[in-house]
Amino acid sequence: MKNAAAVILCAGKGTRMNDDSKNKVCFDCAGIPVIKRIIAEMKKGGVESFVLVVGHQAESVMTCLSDIDGIAYAFQKEQKGTGHAALCGLNVLSSLGYSGPVIVSMGDKIVDSSVVSDLISRSGSAKAVWGVQPINANKNGGRVVVKDGKPYGIVEFADAALMSLAGVPEGERKAKLDAIGLNEKKSERVLKAAKNACISGKTTLCGEEFTADEILATEFANAGLYCFDTDSVIEAIGRCGSSNAQGEIYITDTLEDFASRGEAVLYTVEKREAMLTYSTKNELREMSRYFMRNASEIISDIKRGNMREEFVSLYGDSYSAQEARYVALLEHFIAQYGDKKVIITRSPGRVNLMGRHIDHRGGFINVMAIDKDTVFVAAPRSDDRVNITNLEPVYKNNSFSVSESLSLADNSDWLSYISSDAVSAELADSRGDWCNYVKSAVLRFAMASDISLCGMDLAACGSIPAAAGLSSSSSIVVAVAEAVVALNCLNITEREFIDLCGEGEWYVGSRGGAGDHAAMKCSRRGRITQLGFKPFCVGDSAGFSDDYAIIVANSKLTAKKSEGSKDKFNAKVAAYEFAFMLLKRAYPEYDLREFRDLAAIENKKLYKMLLSIPEFATRKEISAMLPEYKESIERIFATHAEPETYELRGVALYGVSECARAAKCMKILGNGDYRMLGELMKISHDGDRLTDLRITDEYLERLISDDADICLQSGAYGCSVPMIDSLCDLLNSASGVLGSELVGAGLGGCVIALVEKAKADSVIELINKEYYDKNGFEHSANVYMASCGSTKLF
Repeated sequence: MKNAAAVILCAGKGTRMNDDSKNKVCFDCAGIPVIKRIIAEMKKGGVESFVLVVGHQAESVMTCLSDIDGIAYAFQKEQKGTGHAALCGLNVLSSLGYSGPVIVSMGDKIVDSSVVSDLISRSGSAKAVWGVQPINANKNGGRVVVKDGKPYGIVEFADAALMSLAGVPEGERKAKLDAIGLNEKKSERVLKAAKNACISGKTTLCGEEFTADEILATEFANAGLYCFDTDSVIEAIGRCGSSNAQGEIYITDTLEDFASRGEAVLYTVEKREAMLTYSTKNELREMSRYFMRNASEIISDIKRGNMREEFVSLYGDSYSAQEARYVALLEHFIAQYGDKKVIITRSPGRVNLMGRHIDHRGGFINVMAIDKDTVFVAAPRSDDRVNITNLEPVYKNNSFSVSESLSLADNSDWLSYISSDAVSAELADSRGDWCNYVKSAVLRFAMASDISLCGMDLAACGSIPAAAGLSSSSSIVVAVAEAVVALNCLNITEREFIDLCGEGEWYVGSRGGAGDHAAMKCSRRGRITQLGFKPFCVGDSAGFSDDYAIIVANSKLTAKKSEGSKDKFNAKVAAYEFAFMLLKRAYPEYDLREFRDLAAIENKKLYKMLLSIPEFATRKEISAMLPEYKESIERIFATHAEPETYELRGVALYGVSECARAAKCMKILGNGDYRMLGELMKISHDGDRLTDLRITDEYLERLISDDADICLQSGAYGCSVPMIDSLCDLLNSASGVLGSELVGAGLGGCVIALVEKAKADSVIELINKEYYDKNGFEHSANVYMASCGSTKLF
């Protein structure tokens, strides 16, 4: 088989996508950008060299393909027709010294490699091999006129329809076009043109006349796919000219030129799936289904070891057990729903080394994903129903309709929707149901999408301990969101994805930030990653030293956000809000935008500022102090039950100091100062301890006098419990432990410890004996490695 080049036309605006954020060829199709699928298929078919013609959103195309070598670009400054676009690319190809066969195709067509190789193999018998489709596969395509087996040229369907109106009374023209099958939009244009035209019922191609009936009776539509001799097509385009109403050059006009000299042959693309094309988001979504595999096929691949590389990358030495786990989940899916085309998504648990309770304040977090995760198998549905099942029978099956759920209340605004009486009542009836986390992701993404989401059949399994502070609930949200995005080919940025996941989880009642979701999305294997918020950004990352390890110890005390602890969590967030309102009003000269901005203020001045706010305040006192924030305060009050008081100073001092510690974490890791990191972890946990520490006037005056380093202050956030405090104390007393702290939102869950790797086993033996055995708990401490972020497997 001879090798060939390809010119791919990607300069169009793609207006029917109704999304100008990037070129339409860069949209994902089953998780992979369309243009990458096009190039991959063409390479398999024998294409070695590529020229992409770019124009509108050119940078997005070049960025999308930045990891692929050997691609040249031609810039089409003005859109002057497909012939002009092709000529831009062909001239670049010619300038590179190429003169062999060249495939010319549009950037919105994924052509099967077998078709590509067929076109190339036939290029030796003609200067132009013209791709055509049966009319029933492309009803609106240009009509390829054939007589006695020979091509004569192309007449656009709308032009043939206009010809058919010759002699037809004006009142009967619409019925005529309907009978032909012209779509509504084109029909309107043709009827308008017919009013001001002298309609001829014939046209001449290659010196022969053809009537409208003859043209409309043709078997073939133009496929927009061609294989030319490079030099010959450059000459043919030059002869076509642009003497038409639009002043444009059309590549379709070259068929008549080649045909007039007997240099054109037709190649029929029989199977619809051999050449997939799209113009709208819904069409792209349907096209993506062709690239999905049946659940049984994936099971076969796993059992044969064909996916071994992916499993080793995700799970390391435990790949074998994970392969068995995935097979069990896929078999469960088939038992529930049948053998359907599916995708698999996963989202890991996470630990945060530094930066707790501050992501929603705009602070940094320093995170790593762990190798425990939530996995979903997902199949698209033709309706909008979402069916949910779990491999573990303790988690009950459920089902809901997206449209019916959104119709419960005004869905023009997410916060108003989830605060409505109808939604609140429904959540109260299903409090504690794991399926609410599924619903939170689906409904939030549905409300933000400009297309109606497809329904899904979902099957899940998870290995993250529930209510342990490793964000098992958020991992459900992220894994479901990955499925929603993939199955609907949604075009959203990483930042938008994370924000929607964070806001989605508000559905279950908590009002936290998106830190957990960001950690799950952005983490990298073997590295600690710093993430920023308001706005979201992925910051620096640092490799984790082989001399140290992270131990995660489950306290076995649960804090279920959906069953009551949310009131305490949200009261802490409220204390942040109220303290910040008071400080912004009292110190306008600092132009404070986010809570984190306080950490940049000089230490003494900061402590003096904290003196200006009360140590504690009731709701009545908050309302009296901040009358200008009445609406905001009432909205915040509605998120939780009324506490006795809000601990304004303790929470504020904790938040500022944690923002300062978290900002320094990457520098500490980069310097290899793990002992300093351990000390800061201890201080951070001291802020969560249940102690009698009060941030009195005298306490702050002492900090002012000492010009105390803000990073070394604990504050008093108070989201721990006595047994977790005792577990941290036990760990901190052990040889080889540099520091430990509560991980997660608090009131239960896990503790993490930074340890010397060589002593990790002895540390685990100690807590097995002194904590788990003494309390009658199952041993639940392990060394965790920094794993990959959330993943889509197709």
